[in-house]
Amino acid sequence: MTIDEIRDRFPHVLRTTYLNHAATAPLSTPVVAAIRRYVEERHETNVENFGAFQDVVGAARQRIARLIGTTVDRVEFAPNTSYALNVLARGLDWRRGDRVAVPGCEFPANVYPFLNLGHLGVEVDFIPHDRGVITMKDIERALRPATRLLAISWVQYLSGYRMDLQEVGELCRRKGVLFCVDAIQGLGALQLDVEKAGIDFLACGGHKWLMATQGIGFLYVTKGLQERIRPAAGWLHGPVDWDRLDDYELRFHPDASRYRLGTMNHIGVAALEASLGLYEAAGPAWCERSVLERAAELADGLSDIGLIRYGSPEAEHASGIVSVEHERVEELYAYLSARDVEVAVRQQKLRFSPTYYNSTDEVSRALECVASFLKEK
Repeated sequence: MTIDEIRDRFPHVLRTTYLNHAATAPLSTPVVAAIRRYVEERHETNVENFGAFQDVVGAARQRIARLIGTTVDRVEFAPNTSYALNVLARGLDWRRGDRVAVPGCEFPANVYPFLNLGHLGVEVDFIPHDRGVITMKDIERALRPATRLLAISWVQYLSGYRMDLQEVGELCRRKGVLFCVDAIQGLGALQLDVEKAGIDFLACGGHKWLMATQGIGFLYVTKGLQERIRPAAGWLHGPVDWDRLDDYELRFHPDASRYRLGTMNHIGVAALEASLGLYEAAGPAWCERSVLERAAELADGLSDIGLIRYGSPEAEHASGIVSVEHERVEELYAYLSARDVEVAVRQQKLRFSPTYYNSTDEVSRALECVASFLKEK
C-alpha cells in the first residue's frame, strides 16, 4: 500500500492534524466497515450470530499472534490492559515477603494491580528514573533475592523511552524473575517478538497505536507461566457442552483461552481484526520506520524552536512519543487545539504521538503552529 492509499482510510486527516495516538487513535474506514457489518448483521440478518462470529474471533487471534511473534494458543482477548495485568496479579500464588519491581514512572494501570497485593504481604519496589528514563543498572539494583516479578512498560507513556526488552529479558532469566510487559504504547507502532525478548506475560489495549475501539485488548502468556496462574471462572473458560450445561464440571481450556470468562466484546474483536488487517497490509517494518521518522522530525523541530524535551534523545530508545516542557503548556495546548492540531497534556508536559499514516507535512504544520505561539506570546 502507498501512503496515499493508507491516508485515504483515515478521512479525519482532511480536517485535523492528529498527533495523539498515545491517548486514543482514530478509527479507519476498514474498522468502521467491520463494526457496521457486525451491527447490521445483529440488526437485520442474523441476530443470534455467536457461532458465525467465531471465524472472526479466530482470525483476530491469529493476527494478534503474528503481531507479537508467537502462536495463537499463547494469546487471548482482554477488555483492556488493566484487566490483563490483573489476570497475572490475581492469579499467581503469592507468598508473604514476595516483591514486585516496577519503575517509578509507570502508568497507574501497571502499578495498582501489584500494590493491591499488599494484603497478601507482597511489597512493591519502585525503580528510580531520570525524567522518564530507566537504566539497566537501576533495574538490576532493584531486583532483590525476594523479587518475583518485574513489571515494566515497553514504552514509557510520557518520555517515550523504549526499553531494550531483550536485554531486560536476559536479566530477568539470570535472576530467576518473571518478566511482565505493558505493551500498549509500543504495539502498532513498533515491532516485537515476545519469544525472542523472553517475555513471560504481556498486556496490551487496542485503542491506541493498534487503532481499534476502546474496550478490547489482549494478553500473552508463556505455557510455563500459564500453568502457575490460576484463572478465574466464568463459563467460557473451558469446553462448553450445550446439552449438559448443568453438569458443572470445572474444566479449563489447555491454552490461553482459559482466561476468557464469558461473552466478549464482539464489536471490539471485529474492530481489532480489521485494524490489524490494515497494519499487516501496510507492512509492520514500514509502519515502524514511518513512526520513528515522524517522531524524529518532531523532536528535532521542537528542539530547534527551543522547547526542552522530556526523556532521552537516544535513537535506540526512540518510540512514537515525543514530550516537551513549556511554562505555559496549557495555553500552548489550547492554541494547537484551536488550530485543529490534536496532542495531549500529561504531567504538565506536551505530548506528541504521530503514527504511520501521518505525513511530513502534518509534522511541519504542527511545528509551525508551535513556533507561531511562541512568537505571539
